[in-house]
Amino acid sequence: MRNRNNILISIIVLIIISLIISCQSVTESDAATLYITPSPNQVDIPGNVEEVSQADTVGIPQDSMLTEATIPEIHSQLSDGEIEKIIIDTIPGSFLPVTNDSGRIRIIYNDLDQNGYRDAFFLVVKNRENLDPGFSNLSDVSFLLKNERYPVDFFLSVFLQLQGGMISMFRIPVGSSVVISEFSKVSIIEGSDLPLGINISFQTVKGTNREWIIFSRYNKFSLFSLTENISSYSDTSDIDDDNIIDIVDWEDGLEEGTGYETYLTWYRWNGREYREYLSTNIVRNLNGFLEQSRLYLSFDQIDEFFRYSLNPVDSKTYRDSGDNYSDLLSRIFRTVPGTIPENDEFEDCSKIRSILFPPIFENPYSPGNSSQYICNINVRFECHDGYSFIRTARIQMNPNPFKKQQFSFYLE
Repeated sequence: MRNRNNILISIIVLIIISLIISCQSVTESDAATLYITPSPNQVDIPGNVEEVSQADTVGIPQDSMLTEATIPEIHSQLSDGEIEKIIIDTIPGSFLPVTNDSGRIRIIYNDLDQNGYRDAFFLVVKNRENLDPGFSNLSDVSFLLKNERYPVDFFLSVFLQLQGGMISMFRIPVGSSVVISEFSKVSIIEGSDLPLGINISFQTVKGTNREWIIFSRYNKFSLFSLTENISSYSDTSDIDDDNIIDIVDWEDGLEEGTGYETYLTWYRWNGREYREYLSTNIVRNLNGFLEQSRLYLSFDQIDEFFRYSLNPVDSKTYRDSGDNYSDLLSRIFRTVPGTIPENDEFEDCSKIRSILFPPIFENPYSPGNSSQYICNINVRFECHDGYSFIRTARIQMNPNPFKKQQFSFYLE
């Protein structure tokens, strides 16, 4: 009897163990249908960013939150109207969305989290009595002329689209200003959605301030401020031809012994943010370029002059051409417009005794368009036989002014 009971107990224990194991097991095919998406709470916020707000999940059922393992479903892309309705129903009453002339929310769409669905970027302002949040009203420059000017607090709001709903991800303070002038998207890397830059520009009495909020990932962003006024300008272009936008700050200031110097600072994208990379100046370097060119010509070091003063393309033209040096000098130092020389002045000059370049006391180049980095100067040549004449030359600054050869003579 005891043996029979022991056998019965053993069978029951085996059945219980088998049931426990079967409940805890997940087949390989079942496991393949499960996935976990990152939580919006796991956000890496830069330490210098204050008051960045993350709102709650909106428009998504509680049983399908991002942190839970869920069976993937295919959701249709939300329409503009559906997105706007969620936004209006979500943002607190203490904020107003900035709208366009038709009364619709002014939204920039971009797939920030790379999930195939459009995400929304828009501006909100702190609500106050009688405030009109229309972009046309907020960009009215006549407010700058009024004695009583009331700055408006601006914030960039970011909503991510996921699982047929929207997540209020960020509300980032941009600053206070009387007049906003621009709200636009900036492509940092050509042909790539990320990093994504959002530009918010403000008009001031002194000039323009631009604030860039740059998202390197859906949960990481950095800030960069750009200015434009009488003494400062920020140029944004790809100066090193790597398909990534560079930022070059032009800053004017007095410098003893030089005059008005212009300092250039290059900021490069490092994958996370823009950081200072190199710096240089214009006036001192240009005067140094002219002085070295003068020395080569004065000491009859013609080959050295051409190698030093021409850009690589024109230098190759010089090496490959069969022209003598006087013909090439005539192509660099041209006849002054409005004058007609009786003969070839370089041919009549037996040997150059000296060449006089005018001193440069301020930056002759205008920022903002690298194709216009050319200035004209008049040059006086004096020959050993007492003969002298004046020619004009064009000096080009390299589109990348931080390269070793910053300046070159323009070969016609």
